[in-house]
Amino acid sequence: MSEKTVSKNLEFYGGTPVLLVPFSVMFIGILWLGLNGTALPEAFWPMVLLGLFVGLLLAKNKKDFVDALIQGISSNMLAIMLLAWFLAGVMAKLLSTTGLIEGLVWGFLGLGVTAAWFPLITFLASALMSVSTGTAVGTLIGASPILFPVGYSLGADPLLLVGAIIGGSFVGDNLAPISDTTIVSAYSQGTKVDRVVKTRIKYVVVAGIFTVALYIGFALFFNRGLGIANTPEDLKAAGLLMLVVPVLLMYMMIKGQHLVTALLYSIFAGLVVALLAGLIRLSDILLVNKEQFSASGIVIDGINGMLGVAVFTVFLMGMIGTLQKGDFIEWLMVKSEKFATTPRRAEITIVFTSLVVNALTTAGTPSMVMLGPFVRRLGHKFKISPERRGNLLDACSTTIIGFLPYSVAVLIPFAFVGGMVENAAGINFSPVGVVPYVFYCWALMLVIIYAAFTGWGSDTITDEQYFRESEEIYGNNLKEEIAVSNE
Repeated sequence: MSEKTVSKNLEFYGGTPVLLVPFSVMFIGILWLGLNGTALPEAFWPMVLLGLFVGLLLAKNKKDFVDALIQGISSNMLAIMLLAWFLAGVMAKLLSTTGLIEGLVWGFLGLGVTAAWFPLITFLASALMSVSTGTAVGTLIGASPILFPVGYSLGADPLLLVGAIIGGSFVGDNLAPISDTTIVSAYSQGTKVDRVVKTRIKYVVVAGIFTVALYIGFALFFNRGLGIANTPEDLKAAGLLMLVVPVLLMYMMIKGQHLVTALLYSIFAGLVVALLAGLIRLSDILLVNKEQFSASGIVIDGINGMLGVAVFTVFLMGMIGTLQKGDFIEWLMVKSEKFATTPRRAEITIVFTSLVVNALTTAGTPSMVMLGPFVRRLGHKFKISPERRGNLLDACSTTIIGFLPYSVAVLIPFAFVGGMVENAAGINFSPVGVVPYVFYCWALMLVIIYAAFTGWGSDTITDEQYFRESEEIYGNNLKEEIAVSNE
C-alpha cells in the first residue's frame, strides 16, 4: 500500500490524525466520570455528543460529516445489536421476577460454595459457555443477569464478578472454532479454522493459567465480602424451574441458531413456564395504568433497562462512521507499514495497529475484516505463516475491547446489574472501575504482545508456500510485486 492509495472522503482541519480528537474528548469525559464514581452508561451520552460536536467543528464539510455519522448509525450490525439487547433485557427481567436467582443462591449455599471462590466459578462457567456457543456477546447476555446476581447475593466482590464474566466471554470468542472472529482470522489469512485454533491454544493456556492464579490469589488473600450474603432461610427453590430459559438459550446457540432467534424462543418458553408454575401473573408481563397513563411490566421494564447502553452505542456507531468515512484506518495502515522493516517489526506492527483499530471501533469482527487484507499482505512479505498472522489479529480483537470502559462488552453487564450494587460509588462499581479486573483479557493481550516482541510461537512459510500465496494475493501483478520485494 502506498500513500497514493489513500483517498479522503471526509476531510478535517489538521489532516487525518485529527479524527482522533473526538474520540479523545469522549474518552477524557468518560475517564472523568469514572474518577468521580459516576461512570454510568447514561452519563456517557453527553460525553459522546460532545465528541461528535467537536468532530463537526473540525470537519471541513459539515454535510459530509453528518452523512458519515448517519451512515455509521444505519449499519446492520447496530440493528442486530439493539434488537438482541432489548430482548436480553426482557429475558433478564423475567428471570429476576420469577426468582431464578434466589433459587440458584439457595442451591449454591446448599453445596457449601463460598463467596471468595465464586468469581473463579463465574469465569470458568462463562468460558465454558463462550467456548460452547462461540459468541462473547451471547455469553454476556446469557451469563450477566444470572451469574452476577447469584455471586453478589452470596457476598462476592462485584468488580471481580463482572471482570470474570467479561473475561470468560472472550475465551470462546478467541478460541471456539464456531466463533465469528476465529473464522475471520483464518479465512482472511488464507488458512483453515482448525489450523489457527490448534496453534493458538498455547497463548490461551498461558493467559488462562495467569487468570486462574489471580482468582485463586484473590480468594485466598484479598477476599472482600461486598455482596448481600443471604441466608438459606431467606431463599426459595421454586425459581429453579426457570433454568429452562438459559438452558434453552445456550442449546439453541450451540446448534447454530441466531442469537435473536434463540432469545425469542427462550423468552416465550420462559413466560409459559412461569405462568403455568404460578411464578408470575399476566399483569406482571404488562400492566397499564389508565389513571397515570403509564405502562410497566416484565417486557417494558426489561427494555427500559437497556436504554442506557443502547443510546450510547447509537451515538458511538455514528462516531465510528466518521472514522471510517475519513479513511483513518487506511491512513494508519500506511503509516504503520513504514515501521515494519523486519519480521519482528512486522508482527509488532500487526499487533499494535490491530489494538489501536479495535480500541477505536470496539468491534472485534468488523475490525478484523477491515484489517485482514493489510495483515495478510504485510505478514506475507516477511513469510510469516497464515496461522501466526491470524492468531496475532484475533488475540488483539478479543482482548482490548474487553476492558475499555466505553466498549459494548463492558457496558452490557452494567446494563443488567449496574443498579444492583449497594454503595456502588464507594467501590467505583462502574465501567471505569472494572478495567483492572478483567484479568483474562489483560493476560491474553500481554501474552500476544510478548509473543510479537520475542518471536515466541512464530512460524514461517516455505518458498513454495510463499509463491503460491503471492499468486492468491497479487494475481497478475505477481512479477511486479516480486521485483519490488527484491529491491
